[in-house]
Amino acid sequence: KQLVSTLDFTVNRLRGDTRIAAFSLLGWDTLSSQHLRMPKLLGQLSQAILTLKTGLGPAWDTTTVLAMTEFGRTVRQNGTRGTDHGTGGAMLMAGGAVRGGRVYGAWPGLAEADLYSRRDLMPTADVRSYAGYAMQGLFGLAGSDLERVVFPGLALGSHPGIIL
Repeated sequence: KQLVSTLDFTVNRLRGDTRIAAFSLLGWDTLSSQHLRMPKLLGQLSQAILTLKTGLGPAWDTTTVLAMTEFGRTVRQNGTRGTDHGTGGAMLMAGGAVRGGRVYGAWPGLAEADLYSRRDLMPTADVRSYAGYAMQGLFGLAGSDLERVVFPGLALGSHPGIIL
């Protein structure tokens, strides 16, 4: 019920003058019973994206959704059939403004030799850079402003063209 009211609020704000919104979907800290929890979590994420798409109507065409986290998960399950906090991770991008149908970034692989500290997905980019690329493409923000003001210490590098 809280997710629905959060999404309704977000859609109503984005139909007006608001151009950026952020909210959290809780429960992703899957330290145990991950196999039982993931279907519900992925369903909530799917519901959130589809609710935004439906609710925004034509505004969806100029919308970018970034589903991201500040930490990854370990590659292998722990003893309670979950995964512990890790280093590298993945993010999902959706929206009519996203150049979709592809994977952005480098895939290091899951072989033990490819893992960070033999346990985590190898980080290959700063997750903030994709938020920066989205802001650059959607709002025309200069890369130097993103690196200096919005995300201090970020080095954007070459733009992968994720925004149409």
